[in-house]
Amino acid sequence: MRRGGEKESLPSRRKHTAMLKETYATQIESLLARYASPRSVVLPLLYIAQDHYGHLTEAVINEVAAILDLPATAVFEVVGFYTLYYDRPVGRWMVQVCDDVPCCYCGAEELIDALKQQLGISEEQTSSDGMFTLQRVKCLAACQRPPVVQANLSYFYDVTAERADAFIRFLREHADTPQGKSVSGYYAEDYEPDAAGNFRLIQRRLATYQPAAASNGHGPTEPDPSPPAQSELSESSPPTSAEGS
Repeated sequence: MRRGGEKESLPSRRKHTAMLKETYATQIESLLARYASPRSVVLPLLYIAQDHYGHLTEAVINEVAAILDLPATAVFEVVGFYTLYYDRPVGRWMVQVCDDVPCCYCGAEELIDALKQQLGISEEQTSSDGMFTLQRVKCLAACQRPPVVQANLSYFYDVTAERADAFIRFLREHADTPQGKSVSGYYAEDYEPDAAGNFRLIQRRLATYQPAAASNGHGPTEPDPSPPAQSELSESSPPTSAEGS
């Protein structure tokens, strides 16, 4: 295990071989064409690099800077500012438990204790198998369903201490899905407990809307009453992530 300031570290998910430009040529060209300045590409390219290598080492940051023809300091300062860029090894799942007031009132501290006991780690440490890094975070803006946990930016609602085992089991079972392969949260979804004690994907469908002129002057159309198709975790290749990262 590793605490934030210690020298000891787990190996990165993928050794640095300076392959971003070749592996993601299409995505990088698309990003450069989309923005007027290469500086605008720093954030999305860092997410690509982070999902590919697992975290952002000095060599990776220099590689990103070289691709964008920017000073390395321009990229280092971004990584140092934003907390969702990781410049140290982290687990396959970055587990972030909200410990703000509403979540604490509803059992966040008990949940954190349960996760620490089950994983054998403390906050800011990574499990010995490299699967989980545990963090405390403030307000995830889902106070209506506490305690709330983010795992690779997927939201998990109502995660009480009693559901800690099911939560960890769910993450282990889905470690090789796109969500588990993207610590940057490219495939983030929302999940809730089901009656069997597992976690299920929350289905959401937005009501359709047509202007009055397009609906014979009678205002918005009614939502489509047909039920949404069942969706499962996508196994399609990400447009900005490595195969098998």
